[in-house]
Amino acid sequence: MKTIPPVINNSLENAVVHPLQASGVATAMRKTAIVGTLAATLFLAGCAGSLRDLPKHAEITVPNNFAVNEIAPDSESIALNDAVVDGWVSTFSDAQFEKYAQRALDNNPDLRASAAQLSAAIKQVTITGRSIWPSLSIGASKNASDVGPDGAQTTLRIASAGLDISWEADIWGKLTQRKRAAAFDAKAQAEIYRSAELSLVANVGRGWYNLIANKLLVDLANQRLESFERTASIIEENYQRGLRSALDVYLSRSDVQVQISSLADAKFNYIQSLRAFKSLLGEYPDANMEFEANLPELNDPIPVGLPAQLMERRPDIQASRFQYNSARASAKAAQRDRMPSLSFNGSIGDTRNDFDDLFDGGDLVKSLVTNLALPIFQAGALRSRAQQAAFQAEAAYAGLLRTSLSAFEEVENAISRETALKAQHEALKKAVDLAQGGLDLALDRYQSGIENYQTVLQSQRSVFNSKLNELNLRNAILQNRISLHLALGGDFGQNDPE
Repeated sequence: MKTIPPVINNSLENAVVHPLQASGVATAMRKTAIVGTLAATLFLAGCAGSLRDLPKHAEITVPNNFAVNEIAPDSESIALNDAVVDGWVSTFSDAQFEKYAQRALDNNPDLRASAAQLSAAIKQVTITGRSIWPSLSIGASKNASDVGPDGAQTTLRIASAGLDISWEADIWGKLTQRKRAAAFDAKAQAEIYRSAELSLVANVGRGWYNLIANKLLVDLANQRLESFERTASIIEENYQRGLRSALDVYLSRSDVQVQISSLADAKFNYIQSLRAFKSLLGEYPDANMEFEANLPELNDPIPVGLPAQLMERRPDIQASRFQYNSARASAKAAQRDRMPSLSFNGSIGDTRNDFDDLFDGGDLVKSLVTNLALPIFQAGALRSRAQQAAFQAEAAYAGLLRTSLSAFEEVENAISRETALKAQHEALKKAVDLAQGGLDLALDRYQSGIENYQTVLQSQRSVFNSKLNELNLRNAILQNRISLHLALGGDFGQNDPE
């Protein structure tokens, strides 16, 4: 399966970069900062806002294991260690599913859009982190003018060049916090990409098995039509011989027309699902596709003792966690905006008659300006921004809790539903056999004049309704297993989803 590109190094979360740290200039700047900010620190100590005391992780009591076979506890199961596989797609033993999943990963436009958003988020880390580094700019110009009285002209040439530097000292770490927030945002976007990739593969599986099921439903509708046509033919023969009434003929012909209508509807549903599937693959949604329609059986049950810690690798939970950490970092930065800022602006310049002479002499123009800015009154804006950022972090934490709880609910429901679906499927397979036996007996008794046509009709409907329900249940079992892997964020034992 396709894997996401490398995203963000851990250094983007934890490292605090001071580009001028090793230089003598930095030492002088720090001394100036210490002297200039002592009074400001004392002044702000009583009025600086603080980030609300929020936990670093979602505080949810997680069970050691998910519940398995709670509806049918006597069902067969296997140990978790026996269920570790290379990828969840391979557990379906369906080469066509794997082929189409890879094709979708290569071509799906939504996944391409998610990859582009991830790349943009990575670039934003660099953009945000730039504020920690000094800003350098260089400029050069050359002017020539003719001057002189009474028509006598003299050409005056002036060449100038200069280097400007500006830097804000990250005394309180607010710039670093903003860079860390951007890094967390990029990590969250990476998990969103992983989630999009996992969801795409899951949707391919769902679409593929829905397509197969709809194709088999067309085949079943054809079989049903042929069965009703055979019954109608028998009734008309008996009517010609005077053994049956015209009412039976009308009823049987009516049933044939109903089956023709049902067949047309089944064909439309199949074509619709085919077009949706091809769009999912990133291909033109025509109705041309050759494939073998066969729903695989899941021979491997859900393992006993499936650890709830598997949820820690689920992409949307990871994304929510990174978004929460980003909100915390942004709140810290907003709080520190109320502290004084120290910045330095310097320049080196020279002016000569020619470019070749620039910076040759020792009379360069140099300047260094130190700016200490202390926010005293802004009508409560800075304090409100800090409080706003703290509330946003609190909202992000609530979102993390909500995402985590929803994920656990999805897993528990999928596990319980598989047990129920398999129990239903076993019962329906027996119902199909019993209904077929009832139809055979009803036809024999009808031919003998013992039963009426209504009994035959009811038996036919029972057979094909049971077959239809059994087919839909086979598809539902596959769909539910896909939902389980999607809820787990991968297979039953691996760390990385396919």
